[in-house]
Amino acid sequence: MTTFLIALDGASPKLINKWIDDGHLKNLSKIRRQGLSGKLESTFPPLTGPAWSSFHTGVNPGKHGIYTWLDLSDSYKGKVINGNSIKTKTIWKQISSQGGRVGLLSVPVTYPPEEVNGFVVPGFLTPSAAKNRSYPEDLLPELMDEVPDYKFLPEPYMRGKDPREWVSELKKAVRDRSKATRYLYREKFKGGTDEVVMTHFFATDQVQHFLWDEVTEDWDPRLEVFKEVDHEIGNLIDMAPDDSVFMILSDHGFGPVKKTFNINTWLESEGYLNLNQNPGTRIKRRLAKLGFTEQNTQPIGEIIYPFAKKLGIVDNPITGLSTNDALNFLFLSSKDVDWRRTMAYSRSHIGHIRLNLEDREKSGPIKGDDYGGIREEIMEKLSKIRVPETEEKLAEWVKPKEELYSGPYLDGAPDILFNSLEGASCYGSVVGYGAIMFFNSSVFSKKLHPGHHRRDGILMAYGKGVESEDRDASIMDLAPTILNLGSYKIPRQLDGEVIGEISPEDPEFYEPKDFYKEPATTEDNEEITERMEDLGYL
Repeated sequence: MTTFLIALDGASPKLINKWIDDGHLKNLSKIRRQGLSGKLESTFPPLTGPAWSSFHTGVNPGKHGIYTWLDLSDSYKGKVINGNSIKTKTIWKQISSQGGRVGLLSVPVTYPPEEVNGFVVPGFLTPSAAKNRSYPEDLLPELMDEVPDYKFLPEPYMRGKDPREWVSELKKAVRDRSKATRYLYREKFKGGTDEVVMTHFFATDQVQHFLWDEVTEDWDPRLEVFKEVDHEIGNLIDMAPDDSVFMILSDHGFGPVKKTFNINTWLESEGYLNLNQNPGTRIKRRLAKLGFTEQNTQPIGEIIYPFAKKLGIVDNPITGLSTNDALNFLFLSSKDVDWRRTMAYSRSHIGHIRLNLEDREKSGPIKGDDYGGIREEIMEKLSKIRVPETEEKLAEWVKPKEELYSGPYLDGAPDILFNSLEGASCYGSVVGYGAIMFFNSSVFSKKLHPGHHRRDGILMAYGKGVESEDRDASIMDLAPTILNLGSYKIPRQLDGEVIGEISPEDPEFYEPKDFYKEPATTEDNEEITERMEDLGYL
């Protein structure tokens, strides 16, 4: 039996079901009608890094150690995470060690590619100059011969780009990704057994981030991309053996954005974050108060990016220009923070605050005995914030890390988390942003992107043995379910549960001694950092 996993990054249950009901997505409609469908709850924050890491491992971030895009263990600046940052064995290694075959195409957080029984062509966060861009190493040249236009990542949308032209580029990227998947399956796996093949479509995420507001009565750019993906899902189903199982999944959902809550600006206003007093920082702070911030200059960077790229000044669009190392001295950054006088800060772009602890951070002033009191104080203040010009709260909830995570790497988790994106008792659609530390000098500013992540993604399943019903699940449930579909043993350390409606066989559990691994060093790759900046993640 072959298990096909098709990832639609950022697919929203609300939108998918509406488009199915309206008759637009015939293949997903068939899957919903004949198979299982429901919501797939992501991690919090619902970010690509922690969410896909929980998918790869079946555990919560307290066990795999990834909470955002950055590894902050060595510095306040941080390094962008990659597959080496995951601190537990992935299910791909577990399947391979138990005799199964694995094929992964463009799945996030798989660079550098693992040595598996099969192949890996990594996805998002793969440096263009990387030497090991596939496993086996000779696979990528072979794939590029078959699909010459194959891209690891579509070009981001930027000011001046025609939306319809960009959507056409995204749709071609979807077709190329599907063509590459079919080729690799035919050439590497067809005719075998005990196979898991996975492909990931990133265009679905990008079109929602940048073009959510471009919907008109006669054109929906989001639907255009999803229709292309739906068509390619049909092509993949047509190619598959009759006894295959298909699972359609997303790492998170999507929704509109109205405002940005600049976490570090608020922390500074409350006295928890302090800046250096040297002349350079004072000048940058004064300029920021006058409006010279990374958010306000972002449109300028988008306009002049094509010229700057030709001249070799920058290599990436959007915020890449204003946050490029050569120009970073213009704006307030982590280098301008007086860390010995700073109690709290944020380095994530969804609802996340870290306390500056003496024994954890490099220059943390907070002693262990003071931790609980300071955390409670900040949490209470956060819970009382109201969105300007409304009577509504900023956050649906504010929680300590222990309520969301558990495991041996809990110490590295953000100490406070809050959900300002959705909820019945808050304003909603507000990004609690701290990735670019001083994105704007106002506590509340205009929206970061037209669309942003939500916690509920989609789950659909179809094929041999899959029951036809509605069923919600957690993203952590997919790893044990995939293992059970292939009759592989399941580590007891997993947090997820087998979805019996997809995989009814009684699971076999064991407790591997090598479940946790020593993570390899995460390289500080400037290209990947800039690419994250391009997308507004840093």
